[in-house]
Amino acid sequence: MRYLLVLITAIAQIFFSTLVNQLLGKLVQPHGRIISRKERIKRSWVRTIWLVAGTLMLFNPVPPVIMIIALPTTFLSFMILDEMR
Repeated sequence: MRYLLVLITAIAQIFFSTLVNQLLGKLVQPHGRIISRKERIKRSWVRTIWLVAGTLMLFNPVPPVIMIIALPTTFLSFMILDEMR
């Protein structure tokens, strides 16, 4: 039950932080670099991959299983985000 509560809290935090960032991005002029549509799509893919991986890690919270899930997920995330350049 505790893991389910942690999972729901993490998903809610990610959802609301994304929502706040989108709303603030429309209200405030960006001072940094402009993120292209392609980059936003890839970031959303990585975010989704990590949410699924985190859910799998919470279902079986044993260090070897977490490492088996986390290492390929990290590699996949870097591989997706590295293609942007």
